[in-house]
Amino acid sequence: MIRKCALALGAILLASGCGGSSQHESGAGRSPSVDASTSSASDTASSTPEATGSSPEPALTTEEPAEETSAEETPASDPLDSDDGEDTTDDDTEPAGDGSVDCAGLAGSGTFTDPLRLGSLDGPVTARGCAPLTPGSPFNVRYFSFTLSGSPGSNAHAGASFTLTQDALGPVYPAIVQPNGWVLKHSLGSGYWTGTEPDFTGRYQQIGDLAPGTYILRTEKLDTALHSMTTPSYDVVVDPDSSSY
Repeated sequence: MIRKCALALGAILLASGCGGSSQHESGAGRSPSVDASTSSASDTASSTPEATGSSPEPALTTEEPAEETSAEETPASDPLDSDDGEDTTDDDTEPAGDGSVDCAGLAGSGTFTDPLRLGSLDGPVTARGCAPLTPGSPFNVRYFSFTLSGSPGSNAHAGASFTLTQDALGPVYPAIVQPNGWVLKHSLGSGYWTGTEPDFTGRYQQIGDLAPGTYILRTEKLDTALHSMTTPSYDVVVDPDSSSY
């Protein structure tokens, strides 16, 4: 009887030992699931910085057009350049003063609306070496502007000085015109020659009766039957008769 009880007790102890090992295995079985969840969470966390790291890139591309816009605003300095151009134009209108100037160096193109500018005269001025006037418009006419800063003297004159040659037999005829186009002194209706025919050395208009102001001297090769003739190169002379200044 005692032996049976001992056997039964041993069976109970063995049964209890098997139950304890089964609980440890189930506990060990749970640990991989925790590790897996932890690793998946860490994977998710590691992917999060990549997403946040990529977000600043669109912000940078948004800032780049702003920099280009500020760069495009730099041409705002162009008006300063245009102001400099205006200053240059003002320099062209400064008084020419006494003496000689190079005709090719005068400001202007020689048309009526953009005449070659002799400036405001403080004395006699000669524009030397003006190109010959040749047949055909607009090469047979050239315009010069000048300003009388005071009342001219009785001997004041304006015109052209030249030397005729066998290859350039056409004289230069001057006329005095107002800036509005009104002709004050016609090429043939007034004026006088210097030299003797046929060796004329110049033709001039008297301007002693003009009031102070700006005028245009028109130099031309008259279109006559001998329209194929060419003038020689010539000098433009404007003398306000400085004795009265």
